[in-house]
Amino acid sequence: MPDRKFIMDLAKLVIAAAWVDGELQNEEINALKDLLFNLEDVTGDEWAHLEIYMDSPVSTEERMNLLRSVLEQIKSEEDKELVVSTLEKLVKADGVVTEEEKAVLEEVKNGVWDMNIGLLARVSKMIKTAVTGRDQHYKTAAQRESQIDDYIENNIYYNLKSESEKKGIKFDLPSEQVKKLCLAAGLLSRISAVDSDISDDEKRIIKNVLSTQWGLSEQQAQIVTQISCDKNLQGLDYFRLTRGFFDCTTLDERRDFIKCLFRIANASEKTSYDETEEIRKISNSLKLTHKDFIDAKLTIPDEDREVL
Repeated sequence: MPDRKFIMDLAKLVIAAAWVDGELQNEEINALKDLLFNLEDVTGDEWAHLEIYMDSPVSTEERMNLLRSVLEQIKSEEDKELVVSTLEKLVKADGVVTEEEKAVLEEVKNGVWDMNIGLLARVSKMIKTAVTGRDQHYKTAAQRESQIDDYIENNIYYNLKSESEKKGIKFDLPSEQVKKLCLAAGLLSRISAVDSDISDDEKRIIKNVLSTQWGLSEQQAQIVTQISCDKNLQGLDYFRLTRGFFDCTTLDERRDFIKCLFRIANASEKTSYDETEEIRKISNSLKLTHKDFIDAKLTIPDEDREVL
C-alpha cells in the first residue's frame, strides 16, 4: 500500500497543477477541495495541511520538485495505479471526459514512470479544466444569484429556507447551526435511501435524532426530514455533503454522528451489508478511524446486523 508521504505529495502535485496559471478563484478552490476531499484515506490533520497548501500560488520550480518527488516514490504497479486513478477521478467529477482528457490519461498510463515537463503541462491544463468545470456545473444549476452559495454548498438548507417560509415554520437557531443540521439530515437520509426507498420507520428515527440531538420541535424536525429524504432520493452531491459536515463539526461530534447513522440503518429490519458499507464510506470521508467505525457499529446488537 502506498505510504503517507506518497499520497500527500500526489495531492500536493494536483494542487500545484491547478495553480498552473498562477490564479484560482474562491469558487475554483472550493471545487478543488471537493475533488480532493476523498483522496485515499487522507486524515483530518493531513487535510488541514492540504488546505493551507491551497492558499497561495505554487511556483514552477516547486511544481517540478513535487513531480520529481512523486515519480521517485513510484515503486510498484499499485503506486502507478494510484496516480492514474486519482487523475481519472478528477476529470470524471463533472461527468464529462473530453477526447483530449482521455488522450492525456492514456499518456499518463503509458509514461507515468518518466513523466516529463511537457506531459506535466498537459496534466496541469486537464486538472484546471476539471476544477473549472465542476464550479461551472453548480453555477448553471442555480437560478437565483442571491442564493447561489446556499444552493451550491447546502442544497437542503436552500430548500428549507424556501419551504419553511411558505409554511410559517421558524427556526430560532443561528443560520450556521441550521446549515449544520441540514448537512446531518442529508447524511442520515442517505443511509435510509441505500435501498432506493425510505420507510416510515426510518423517517421516524431521523426525526427523533433531529429532535433529541439538535433540539428541534416536532414540526421543525418533520420538515427537515421530509426535505432531506426527498432530496436524497433525487440525488445529492455526496462530496459537498461530507466535506461540508466535516468542516463544521468536531471530531467528537463526528464520532457520535456515526452512531446515529447506525440507528437509522437499524430502524427497518436488520442493518444490512449495503447500509454498513455506506456508513463505512461516510466514516472514511469524515476522516474517522477504523476503530471509530467499529465502536459505532458495536452500538447495534449482533443479532440486528447482517454483518458481524
